[in-house]
Amino acid sequence: MHIPRLSLVSLAWLAALLPFITIHVSYIVAASQGHVEWCIPYWDACSSISATGRQMPEKLWFKLGMLPAAGVTALLWWQLGRSTEKKGAMIILGILACVFLTIYTLALGVEGDTYQRIRRIGITLTFAFTFLAQLLYTRYLGLGSKRRHDPEALLCSRLLLGLITILLVIGLISVALDASLGERYDDYEDAFEWILALLLNSWFAGLAMYLMTQRERQ
Repeated sequence: MHIPRLSLVSLAWLAALLPFITIHVSYIVAASQGHVEWCIPYWDACSSISATGRQMPEKLWFKLGMLPAAGVTALLWWQLGRSTEKKGAMIILGILACVFLTIYTLALGVEGDTYQRIRRIGITLTFAFTFLAQLLYTRYLGLGSKRRHDPEALLCSRLLLGLITILLVIGLISVALDASLGERYDDYEDAFEWILALLLNSWFAGLAMYLMTQRERQ
């Protein structure tokens, strides 16, 4: 049986939308079951992303959404690397991010201090390696657009770089608040987590839109 190959555009949209849809549906299911509070987590910081996938039935949905998301995103990084110069570091970082996302997802909902540490390490490295891979591709895109004198690609690279810069600034603010507020930072930590996840997903959406314009030009 022939399995159709997903295009870069499809992979980018899936990398953006699968995690986004998964965590929001998980939150709605968890809140409807009384496992987390009803709120706007981006602002109220009432629930971590992890809390939306710890108990049944939302735990099943979370795993069924995030595990394919990790696989799709790993495939996206691999395919992007095939068309990008100096691709090794980007591919390694991107795929490592997906590996740690898989580890985090599998450990979610399992009791024990060891699994809690695994989850914390997994999600931290997922965020860090995804950010670095996105930064490298954005740099490659910018350099390539200058060599080709492609103003559209250059504009896209600048927009993606702006998004990454916002992500970095918010991440640094989060670290600074954690260091200065101590335990009081717990009141804000979950909101930062949701915002950073949204920005990472938004980068993939921006990439998908860029790839769509490039495909139409061919």
